[in-house]
Amino acid sequence: MNKFVCYLCMSVLAIVLTGGERHDVKAQSLPIPSLTEIVFMGLRPASALIPEQYPQDGQPCVRRYLAAVAPDSYLWRFEVPSSSEKAVSVRKRNLVEQMVTILGREVRTEADAFAAVMPLLAEWEGMSEGPLQEADFLGQWLQERPGATVAPFLYLLEAHRLRAAYEAALTNHRKDLRPVLAGRYREALSAARSSTNPLILCLAEDLEAQPFVYLGGQGRPAYNKINIQAGNRGDSR
Repeated sequence: MNKFVCYLCMSVLAIVLTGGERHDVKAQSLPIPSLTEIVFMGLRPASALIPEQYPQDGQPCVRRYLAAVAPDSYLWRFEVPSSSEKAVSVRKRNLVEQMVTILGREVRTEADAFAAVMPLLAEWEGMSEGPLQEADFLGQWLQERPGATVAPFLYLLEAHRLRAAYEAALTNHRKDLRPVLAGRYREALSAARSSTNPLILCLAEDLEAQPFVYLGGQGRPAYNKINIQAGNRGDSR
């Protein structure tokens, strides 16, 4: 419990130090990254994770993830990109390797094909449109390929982007979007949790546990009764 309180304190400190005004994709980030940040943002190597400094409840998941990363994996050693142009290519490569690590080597071909068409942005600029554009693409892709072997991971990625959009919507005066985004977030998270993959399940819990994934101080997507029809999952505009 003490470690979790300390983790929340670091979250508040990060918000104060950044002043809530950073506009790159990473936006606000803790000195010690979360598992969610490592996996779904893809801008820091797996070696930045320190299980002993993680909230106690989340340590088993972090250790399970680190044990799954192959000794020679790109995820251990890649350098933080120095420019927006390099950031996109690094994040696409990272995305593939995360799927292979979490779902198994047999998904590499499908993971490569997905990453090639995924419209990852170099910057979100503190706005909801960036992560929402990525979430909409994911929703449409999954709607067309519900049986894809990479689907469990992509449902989590969609949930992450929807939560980022939810956090940004309040800061750029799109409060009207938040109930819809919260509903879509819960739907994507529920779809991911239907997986039997232990890493997918604990990553879902890690995502839920984060005080924020993009912009702090904006609250969490609460469950609501908005019924989002399956045919509209990829379109919130």
